[in-house]
Amino acid sequence: MNNLKLKETLIGLGIVANGVLYLVIIFMWLSIPDEILLNGATTAFNLFLSALLIILKRQRFKVFYESNQFKLTVDTLVNGVLVFFILALLNFWSFKYPWQKDFSLFQLNTLTTQTKEVVSKVDGPIEFKVFARKNEAMLWMPILDLYRFVKSDIKIEKINIELRPDLVSQYNIQNDSTLVIEYKGRRQFVTTRDELNVTNAIIRLTRLVDPVIYFVIGHGEADIESSENEGMKLVLESVRNTAIDVRPLNLSSAQEIPFDAKAVIVWGPKTPFMDSELAILKRYFQRGGGLVFALDPDLNERKFTNVENFLSEIGLIYHHNLIYDRKNFVNGSNGSVPIASTFLPDHLLTKDFKGQIFFPLASSVGIRKTEDSTLDLKELVFSSEAPQSWGETDKKEIASEAVFYTEGKDRPGPLSFMVSAEGPKNRVLLFGNSSFALNAYVKFSSNMNFFINTMSWIVGEDRLVSFNLPIIQSEQIFISDNQLGVVFYFSVIFAPLLLIVLSIYIYRRRRAK
Repeated sequence: MNNLKLKETLIGLGIVANGVLYLVIIFMWLSIPDEILLNGATTAFNLFLSALLIILKRQRFKVFYESNQFKLTVDTLVNGVLVFFILALLNFWSFKYPWQKDFSLFQLNTLTTQTKEVVSKVDGPIEFKVFARKNEAMLWMPILDLYRFVKSDIKIEKINIELRPDLVSQYNIQNDSTLVIEYKGRRQFVTTRDELNVTNAIIRLTRLVDPVIYFVIGHGEADIESSENEGMKLVLESVRNTAIDVRPLNLSSAQEIPFDAKAVIVWGPKTPFMDSELAILKRYFQRGGGLVFALDPDLNERKFTNVENFLSEIGLIYHHNLIYDRKNFVNGSNGSVPIASTFLPDHLLTKDFKGQIFFPLASSVGIRKTEDSTLDLKELVFSSEAPQSWGETDKKEIASEAVFYTEGKDRPGPLSFMVSAEGPKNRVLLFGNSSFALNAYVKFSSNMNFFINTMSWIVGEDRLVSFNLPIIQSEQIFISDNQLGVVFYFSVIFAPLLLIVLSIYIYRRRRAK
């Protein structure tokens, strides 16, 4: 008799343990889904325990099998399984084709338009392999999931460097937390968890080589290696971050523009170009190369007549004046530092731009179309309408700061700060100012974004032209471990238990009726 009671007690404890284990197993699959061996073994053991308990209580279960209660239970379980499979299908669908909505003011939890453009145009699947310890690997997931929201065939795999030293050696992993991006047999390694580095790695995988742009030196141009206010090193670091190679070029010692050049930039020269130097630029243009000229106004002397004649042959005109804008200008400048807020809506460089660009002391530029021209000429960035804006040519008025619009003498607005010429092989840009893109203004995001996208456009990287790079003013919300624990226990433990208790209560009430 005592043995029978002991057996019944043990079986009862086993049933309780069996039920608790099922809850534990659910918790394990939710909290540590990567531990497949442990979770699988625990699940198999509990299923075996369930089968053993059914065998030990087979007589009691036989009576239960033949009862109406069992039929109702089976119906409930079948319905529950069907609901589970429907939810599983929806979950799989949402994983395969993810979607999210970012409600933050500056879209802090969303990839930039630039990145979306790059990723969406990649032909074929991309693989993300995170080589890190378990906890460190989870830190990569928030940003990698954002990429999968844009491109659903991105595959993400977490590889524990402590458990798979063979793969660490095979991939030659040098850092504890490394993302390996694979595409069509090529690899890129990323060790910094941010959008910039991940996107640049994807860009490099889709290119055979990075585009190269050459900045002409030797004529007093802005120093591309200087961190001073009048230099361009800080600005060009942002250009290099878009996977564009920037190099200096001295035309006086060159025979030709290097054949790896995607574009040549002449940015703010102070001294004239020799005819032999200009001839090199002309031959490069005839080869189909891209050119950018940024010339600052000098009403006292015309130093770049040969350059202006070359640009005129293309259809781009430099007007030799000083733009004043009394409607949109930087405070204290009396209109000589105009702010441009009007842009050509049907050109790739300007169609989506919503910001403002200021041009310290700029000349207006224009276009002149000819019948035999094969280039598409555009004026892109504009000042205000006349009489609020005009191109001043009177040096005495400028010197006395008593500047006003003189009809018939000054060029009336709206005036263009920037013009373009585009053909089947060539792209050319002409700016009436170079100082808007110096180190001194690197913190002015609109100026910098416009310059960076100009460099992307001139090398033919149209997918990188984007202006979705706002100054972030919102503050991120940080959740502590205690707060995270409260969220977890209420959503994963207490809420399901409450639903179970409620379902039992409803079931017993229905049975009592």
